[in-house]
Amino acid sequence: MTFLTAEWRKLLMANYIVPPELLKPFVPWGTELDLWQGRCYVSLVGFMFLKTKLLGAPIPFHRDFEEANLRFYVRRKVGDSWRRGAVFIKEIVPKPAISLVANVVYRESYSTHRMRHTWDLSDAQHIFHTRGSRFSG
Repeated sequence: MTFLTAEWRKLLMANYIVPPELLKPFVPWGTELDLWQGRCYVSLVGFMFLKTKLLGAPIPFHRDFEEANLRFYVRRKVGDSWRRGAVFIKEIVPKPAISLVANVVYRESYSTHRMRHTWDLSDAQHIFHTRGSRFSG
């Protein structure tokens, strides 16, 4: 049985060019930064987790929620081809139980912060608050 299922909806992504040296401490062993046109990018991604189920069962009050994550991209040589992946620096959700399960079961770096979102034809935002600051994208 699958451990976790969900739909990703209302996705917003902002990409930023950063100096490669900034990310080198986070690059997993056996991989290297995956540059695009010679530039190193990080992405801030906001989206809605919808219809979430754990071991096939919906968990009350934990089916639909916001998530934001900060990620960058790596690649690894396997034989004659490259395999690409994403490394997550931080993942943010509004519910402590989600952070607990993700950190313990998946060994991720989730944290819990107040979050909300707006989404219509003229404006789309994912907003989270941390240490007295407000971030939106």
